[in-house]
Amino acid sequence: MYRIVKTLLLSALCIFAAVGFTACGSSAGSKTDEDQTPATDSDTDGTTDDSDAAEEPLNAVKSITFDIPDEAVKVAEFSGHFAFPDVIRLKNGRLMAVYRNGSTHADKSGAIIASFSDDGTVWDDPDIIINDSSIDDRDPSVVLFSDGRVGINWFQYRYPDDYSEPWVHHILFAASSDNGASFSEPVQVDDGVFDYSGHSEMNEEGIWVDDDGEPVMLAATSSCMVEHEGKIIIPAYYGYALNWSNFAKTPKTKIVFYESSDKGKSWTMTPVEAGGADEIWLQEPALLKVDENRWILQVRSANGSSPSSKGDLLQSVSLDAGKTWSDYQSLGFVAHAPELLKLENGVIISAFRWLDWEGTKATREAVSMVYSLDNGETWSDLIEIQDCGAVECGYPGLAELDGNRFIVVYYTPGGKGIDSKIISFTAEE
Repeated sequence: MYRIVKTLLLSALCIFAAVGFTACGSSAGSKTDEDQTPATDSDTDGTTDDSDAAEEPLNAVKSITFDIPDEAVKVAEFSGHFAFPDVIRLKNGRLMAVYRNGSTHADKSGAIIASFSDDGTVWDDPDIIINDSSIDDRDPSVVLFSDGRVGINWFQYRYPDDYSEPWVHHILFAASSDNGASFSEPVQVDDGVFDYSGHSEMNEEGIWVDDDGEPVMLAATSSCMVEHEGKIIIPAYYGYALNWSNFAKTPKTKIVFYESSDKGKSWTMTPVEAGGADEIWLQEPALLKVDENRWILQVRSANGSSPSSKGDLLQSVSLDAGKTWSDYQSLGFVAHAPELLKLENGVIISAFRWLDWEGTKATREAVSMVYSLDNGETWSDLIEIQDCGAVECGYPGLAELDGNRFIVVYYTPGGKGIDSKIISFTAEE
């Protein structure tokens, strides 16, 4: 059976996210943490047995220490609201950070911006790379494909003037062959239209349906794509258009993969069949291929009737390249928009927005991370990267650099700008 050990249990919460769902964070922990000291363990009905787990390769690193600078480097800061950044190292060696900028947290002015840097210490002036002025472009993620192309996935969100029709969002994909300077025409990944004005209604069950009585289904994404055996995979969350007057009427969102075998020209959807979260909102998944067979999926969750409710960061593991999945297990704290990175030495980093939750609200947020020395079987205590007080921030992106370093990009408290920090580490084998 798959076995996962929970980290130190902390109370926390979630607030409002990009797709009209929630998004916030808060965090605690020391800046260096050599020990992985779990508080609780639990067995689950997973996809393998103990003998399979025993055969999994263990990391050679016995301990690791991180040096996190106090001062951040400014990636971008001009006007409006900044959020949802990601970062990659291009084939030419430069760094490319992408993020959303708009007048407010959510409105049709949202555009996707790119900033470039030679080493992460000084960033060029920002460039608009994607902008449909009629709709909100948001939550971009980037990846360097094995063929050298830069792939970008994001979603567009249409906000009607009132609640007389569904608010709609769908996933887009594009690619660049010139190191992110320009991108191909966007391809819509999931099915559906953006404008249901005059062509939708709320049925007796409180669910939005189209002219044919079919439910209005939507998808969104918040983390980067993964390549596997010639396919591109977008981890996404999928569900019914929200009933804003009564969230309880809306069935809970689930996790799906969108897969393309033709370099992003066409896409098919595959549900992720992981148990243990039937009555929980599942959002903002991050997928990591530890190796060809072992995959890790981390997911933001929300309990109760609203997708903005408190919920722990969940994890599921596949030992057969995504064919089957273990039951979701809590990592013991609330976090939004996880991003996963496997360092060259085998250590896995998970960065996210963490929230400290007291009573009915979050009292503090921070950009934070945990790490694993054993391929995601256990995780360290929380390590704080940037305190944000009681204000929204985070949604970090990660990329490894030379010389035992990695860079993290995130949006600053209140969406005032995009910052980065280069974190160095010392590992003992």
